[in-house]
Amino acid sequence: MSTEESEGSPESLQSLTRRSVLKGAAALGTLAPVAALGLHAAAREAAAAPEHWDAEADVVCVGFGGAGAVAAITAHDAGAEVLVLEKMAQGGGNTACSLGGILCPTNVEEAYTHITALFDYSHSELDKGLVRTYCEEAVKNVDWVKGLRAGTEVFVYGGAGYPQVPGAASMKKYNVRGPAQGPAGNSQNLWGLLTYAIEIRKIRVMFATPARELVTNRDGEVIGVRAEAQGKPIVIRARRGVILTTGGYEYDRTTLQNSVKGYPIYALGSPGNTGDGVRMAQKVGASLWHMNGVSCPLGIKVPDLESAFLFQTAAAGYILVDKHGRRFANERAVEAHAGLLAVDVFDVEELEYPRIPCYVIFDEATRLRGPISAMAALGFAGRAHKWSRDNSVEVEKGWILKGDTPAELARKIQMRPEVLESTLAKWNADMKQGEDTLFHRPLRAPANDNPAYRDLQAPLWSALIEKPPYYAIALYPCLLNTQGGPRRNTKAQLLDAFGRPIPRLYSAGELGSMWGLVYQGAGNIGECVVYGRIAGKNAAQEKPLA
Repeated sequence: MSTEESEGSPESLQSLTRRSVLKGAAALGTLAPVAALGLHAAAREAAAAPEHWDAEADVVCVGFGGAGAVAAITAHDAGAEVLVLEKMAQGGGNTACSLGGILCPTNVEEAYTHITALFDYSHSELDKGLVRTYCEEAVKNVDWVKGLRAGTEVFVYGGAGYPQVPGAASMKKYNVRGPAQGPAGNSQNLWGLLTYAIEIRKIRVMFATPARELVTNRDGEVIGVRAEAQGKPIVIRARRGVILTTGGYEYDRTTLQNSVKGYPIYALGSPGNTGDGVRMAQKVGASLWHMNGVSCPLGIKVPDLESAFLFQTAAAGYILVDKHGRRFANERAVEAHAGLLAVDVFDVEELEYPRIPCYVIFDEATRLRGPISAMAALGFAGRAHKWSRDNSVEVEKGWILKGDTPAELARKIQMRPEVLESTLAKWNADMKQGEDTLFHRPLRAPANDNPAYRDLQAPLWSALIEKPPYYAIALYPCLLNTQGGPRRNTKAQLLDAFGRPIPRLYSAGELGSMWGLVYQGAGNIGECVVYGRIAGKNAAQEKPLA
């Protein structure tokens, strides 16, 4: 590894920040609670600023994932002193355990047409100004990323998730080239580049320092952050502004149950995403939106691990069935990020979600062709377990259930044997006739010069499932990330319930994302780069507090 690469590693960055640990924590002043911004001044309880601050900077970024890194870099380059707080022992958030894709459209107007059409289909709340700003800035994403280090190279790995929607040709998804290989390696290369850019700028990052609350003054301006370091409370002053980049609420069961339809729902990404930023923003009066919007594929949840494995296959010999053994969709039409939308049907007669879990059914021929999920290495679970080439380890662990016959397999997953037998018989009869008569799943991949994932664009899409033994894996909706949270405007300022900016408070990333129910892949990291730049620039330009 070169000196330049090693300096950009998370390990060396953590070492750097440990060397710059705050000296001599001072006693904290007592903070009175602040009522929600936007209430009449006479009804607002005044808050006295702390008598002593434990640290201060011009701009404080709360969260050190992709959005936090971009915001910190941009604020620094705009002349601000920046401090970053991260609750976990290391940074990266969802960016570091994603596919590392960055959306960079080729044409502003086509991108605007495409993204607004996704809102038209989903009927999610649309902020046209926010989307237009996104499109205007997202076309610059690749140039900005390449500018972080001389010699950085990128490549296109895919395009539109919904090729039938106008403007799809403009959707281009990029990865950063680097020493790490494979799907998980792409995010490592991106995160390594971002941490390199943080380190060469000597931006301070405090790890294992969860933020608890925002500090406001009598005028309702956000002037700092209450946090915790080494088990002790600290207060950090922000002379110009605070940027919330804390991610979503994938691991906050209460918020999920009150916001997102379907149960149970698991997660693939960073366990640090527990809704902290949502609660901090609410405390100072922020308005919430898109709380039911998620990027949620189907995944494999095993008892051994907290996070799940992403299920995304290039295999042809498989089908999806519900709890009762019946197919319910053209499996190839379930967009990679829309697994929840395919299974969140509630049966009002049986009072159940019949498709949660659903099951992927395949045979010995498919088992031997390679890992049943081509993306199992992504997410936190992929760091803890390397999926075997022939799925044999997972069969031995009991993660994949096995039956010598369809009837035996059905009994193991508590289905009526005759239903699964009938489903497989129908599928195989259709395959022999050359047509899926139930859901019209194509036998071969349609022509598409801009597929969502080029590496997964196998020519054969459907095949027989008839070579025993037979296998099943339970699949659940498993969040890559949530989209909801505090609403922001085109300047990345957080807004109160009346649409007014909360002074000196900004956000970026998936926290209060512009995306709704229907999402374009790589759009979230694209948003980290776009609104991270905007938030960092505008926070740095605030007039410093006296």
